[in-house]
Amino acid sequence: MDKQRTVKTGRTINWWKWAFIVLLAAIILATGVIINRVTAPAPAPAITQKAAVGDTSMTVELNRHQVNALAANYLNRFLKDQQVKYTFIVGQQYATLAGDTKFLGAKIRFALNFIPERQPDGNVLLRARGLSIGRLNIPVKIVMGYIAKNYNVPKWVKINAKKKTILLDLNQYSAKRSLKYSAEEINMAKGRFKFLITVPAN
Repeated sequence: MDKQRTVKTGRTINWWKWAFIVLLAAIILATGVIINRVTAPAPAPAITQKAAVGDTSMTVELNRHQVNALAANYLNRFLKDQQVKYTFIVGQQYATLAGDTKFLGAKIRFALNFIPERQPDGNVLLRARGLSIGRLNIPVKIVMGYIAKNYNVPKWVKINAKKKTILLDLNQYSAKRSLKYSAEEINMAKGRFKFLITVPAN
């Protein structure tokens, strides 16, 4: 009995063997973790919205001479191939539309005076204040009606003979252009005209 107990208690544990097994298991576990991380899909990058770029605007101030130069340049191009010519001139007190009309079969030179007014929407309204046509006494409505029917005017220029007004619709003029225009100030007494020019972001 003592001999058998000695045999059982005399068995020694192979520590090197167990150390190798533990090391091998650790290596396998570490390898699995690395492989899992390498093969996992990369996290989606955070999406940042682009900063909204606003419209760019600038104010342009013109004097009478500059306004008249722009008007003449525009009308020269617009009426290039037209037989009927007319002019638009900004003076000390009035903005004057001058051209030719027919009255009782006679061709007559006229000058129709307006007072320009800035509208809240940035457009310009011309209110008729007088008509210079020699010694003839022709109603303003008749002359404006003739202009509306016989003159080639831009689509953004709207003539209302009954109200004796002409609307310069800058909103419509800007609709199909890369720049947008609106009136900020019209001061006939000081000869100062300010316009806001906007460059849309898109």
